[in-house]
Formats: sequence, C-alpha cells, structure tokens
Amino acid sequence: MPKLALAAQGGPGHDPRTAHLRPVIEYLLAQGNTPAGWRGDAFTFDQGGEGHYLFAGPIDAAQLRERFAFPASIRVYDDGSIKDSLNRVDISQELPRRPFSFEQPLTADEGSKP
Repeated sequence: MPKLALAAQGGPGHDPRTAHLRPVIEYLLAQGNTPAGWRGDAFTFDQGGEGHYLFAGPIDAAQLRERFAFPASIRVYDDGSIKDSLNRVDISQELPRRPFSFEQPLTADEGSKP
C-alpha cells in the first residue's frame, strides 16, 4: 500500500497548525487508541503556544512510518511521539505522573536526620 503523504501545514479553510496531522490522529483512533487530553479529541495549547494531542495508549512508530510519508518538519521518534517543529505541535502518549522528590515518602532513616 502506498504511503499517505502529509503536508507540512493544514490547507485553506482548516487550522494550519494541526489539520495536516488529522489523518495520523484518525489512524490512531481507528487502531483503538483513545484520547487522553482533558479536551478529549482535540489539541490543547499551553501558555507558550505549543500544541499537544495526547493518547492513552502507546503509539507504534514503525506503523506510522509504514503508513505515512512525513515532511522534513515532522519527526517521528522511536517512542511513537510526533513532533512538528514548523507548527510547534506534537502527538504523544500521556505518561503517568511522577511525584516530585519532595512528594516522596520519607524512609525511617531520613525522618530522623536533623
């Protein structure tokens, strides 16, 4: 099967920053992966203007590379994350929250230190 060539940006009448990545999102949804972002099936944008689309399950980078032809501005990493440097958006698996060091419980030895 020929690869689907992705554009570097969305076309007229669509969001230029994210519309070109919609085929990738649709493919991952069709594979049974579910959105994990608080907005559901949508990109969220942080205060710096970076856009993020999160999935609950892992993303298979090899499958994506087999199915899609990505432009030079879009990089697919081995962990399945997709970074679009031109539009400052990414697609990735939501990772579990890790506690900060000060949130870790003290061990018996650490609790008695001055």
